[in-house]
Amino acid sequence: MLVQGYLLDCYPSSSGGMTFWVQQDDGRALRFEDKKWRARIYATSGVGDMDYLSSTSLSSNLVSQIRKIRKRTDVFDQRDSEVLELELKLAGKGKSLATFLSKRFHHPDVLQLYNVDFLPEQEYFYEKELFPLARVEVDLEEGTVKKWILLDSITSYTYGTPALKALKLEIEVRDRVARMDSRLKAIQLTSFGREGGAEKIRFESSEAQMITDASQELAHLDPDLVLTDGGDSFVLPFLLSRARSYGIDNEFLSRINRDSDAPSRYTQIKQQPGKTYFSYGKIMYRPATFRLFGRLHLDEGNTFVYDQCRLEGLFEVSRLCRIPLHTSMRASIGKCLSSLQFYYASKQNLLIPWKPEIVEDGKNAYDLFVADRGGMVLKPLQSGVYEHVGEIDFSSLYPSIIRKYNISAETINCSCCPKSRKHWVQELGMHICENEGIIARSLVLPLDKRREYKRLKGLETNPLLKQIYNERSASLKWILVCSFGYLSYRNAKFGKIDSHIAVCALARETLIGAMQTAEANNFRVVHGIVDSLWLYNRNATDADYEELCREIKKDTGFEASPEGIYKWIVFLPSKVYPRTRSITNRYYGCFEKGSVIKVRGIEYRRHDTPNYFRECQGKILSALAPCGSEPELREMARTRGVEIFEEYARDLEEHSVSPLDLIITRNLSKNPADYSSKRQLQVNAALKLETAGRKLQAGQSVSYVITRYDNPGRHRSNPLEFAYDEGYDSQRYIELLADCCASVLDPLGVSKEQLLTRMGDRLD
Repeated sequence: MLVQGYLLDCYPSSSGGMTFWVQQDDGRALRFEDKKWRARIYATSGVGDMDYLSSTSLSSNLVSQIRKIRKRTDVFDQRDSEVLELELKLAGKGKSLATFLSKRFHHPDVLQLYNVDFLPEQEYFYEKELFPLARVEVDLEEGTVKKWILLDSITSYTYGTPALKALKLEIEVRDRVARMDSRLKAIQLTSFGREGGAEKIRFESSEAQMITDASQELAHLDPDLVLTDGGDSFVLPFLLSRARSYGIDNEFLSRINRDSDAPSRYTQIKQQPGKTYFSYGKIMYRPATFRLFGRLHLDEGNTFVYDQCRLEGLFEVSRLCRIPLHTSMRASIGKCLSSLQFYYASKQNLLIPWKPEIVEDGKNAYDLFVADRGGMVLKPLQSGVYEHVGEIDFSSLYPSIIRKYNISAETINCSCCPKSRKHWVQELGMHICENEGIIARSLVLPLDKRREYKRLKGLETNPLLKQIYNERSASLKWILVCSFGYLSYRNAKFGKIDSHIAVCALARETLIGAMQTAEANNFRVVHGIVDSLWLYNRNATDADYEELCREIKKDTGFEASPEGIYKWIVFLPSKVYPRTRSITNRYYGCFEKGSVIKVRGIEYRRHDTPNYFRECQGKILSALAPCGSEPELREMARTRGVEIFEEYARDLEEHSVSPLDLIITRNLSKNPADYSSKRQLQVNAALKLETAGRKLQAGQSVSYVITRYDNPGRHRSNPLEFAYDEGYDSQRYIELLADCCASVLDPLGVSKEQLLTRMGDRLD
């Protein structure tokens, strides 16, 4: 039997193999299995007692078969070694087996484990050269896979995607603060057809009847994609909990999933709690996952890729990185990038260590002083207004350096070709291997595809296709941005500090070369950040900047492109040291063409800024856009800029602004109870939520309205759920609004103090 369609979902099956769902051309989803395939992990014994390791593994009852094979176990060594291939009885039990063996063999010199971090789905994709949403033809024999025929290519730029039937699931509870013991008030389903259009169905009756009716309707509509907001952390766990209290949990699970085995799967799954973690200087929180079998569950409150790049970006990342859609919806970009690297490692017969031990090369104090620097940053000579400044940007500079110079953990100062000067980091005296590195290889396709998507977007006249190319390009940008930071990430399998240092050195060399080329062509460098330059030449045109970028590519080997010429650009001062320091990444400016405003680092761009403040600052920027010179800017700031502030401040004073537009969102860096001072407004709001029955953890965000700010000991705030209870402190919000407006007006001669003074007696 031959079946054609798109590979929609896959997961380990109860038979030990893998279960698949393929959406056929008529829109129906077909389920089948590969019952013969088995997941595997690998192990070696440092003391050579492989027989004892083998017998211990079998005693776990998790292993069905053990073989001795030869694989590469060290990324720095091209030779194969003897390892044990441990075939699992059930896919997905690799970490359970690894934990069991780790407890038996405590010392890392005795036991090394590999490929433990793979999801079984990833392992299957690597082995069979498949990927999510691939167009496939499957040869089935008695319901199991006999042969896969790939009708798609991961290198394709114009691939098709299935028309997914989507449904949004929303609930209402009777309590103001939703808790797991709250009573259900209503369930609403919004069905989106494959051809467009939406239909809302609302259920309001007894709890058991609502759950039964809504789940029956969901099964009848048979969506491919279920959308929720908070489905992982609350909506679906809450509905399951309420269904269980009425003894209808099996029926509920059977209907919201496509797989008839779903109830038994949920019985076997140990529900994991949410996770607090540290990333890029911030305490973050990720809720637990509530997956569906045979359908895709997208929690819009727990997804990075979809939030940034929508569905087409999500599809592109899943395909390229060969990571299941359910996982990529919730995964960090780093996890997706790791999967991409794992694939290329597997093609080199290389096993991935469970706990890598790649260390930095030894350095003396002087070598460390020379090497341990980041990208080049040039601060503006002074903050304020600059006219007729052009901006040029390198395209994906850091990943392009990694690719061109073949940078990876195993290529920096390699032992196989120490005298090679094919790639050489002169500043640091580092040589780079001539054999292609895994990280460099993994970036070839993302770089090529992003460049092509940008080209296609520029040529396309169809708005829908233009949007598709834009979303796919944006998702690849995140992969490329992450590739550099991951070089020095402590848990990266192929990361190494020295490779990170080498990229920084080459980037500094490239930017200096670009500056020298610009100055040789009569441009003055005004400002520079890592991979961007702001240049001044009073008479330069767009054509001159295009020609300059061609010269820079010729001199540096990397592609640069003009961002545009600003009529004016304002570099903002430090808020702490406004008279003596400018800030590299805080500016706003207006391009000559189209009067488009570009802003960085101000409240208008921040996600935690209240909507009302963002609207006010945006209106001021729009008023400044038509100005053609610094004198016009200053006059507009003094007149219309101040008027806009006064209009918005007056509405605050009269309490005619909705508290929902004044919501401030902050992340908790600790658990609320761990703060020594409860004066911080986000802590105050979190404790109020805790009193109402919702406990927050470090890394979660809390949204609140300031209700009192009259003295240091009595600051008060209300969380979002209580926003209307006490109103808001208008005086404090006017002060914050003045601070927000002064961010853009102060360099033009209108300070925060002047704005507040103009309000006069209103603040008394």
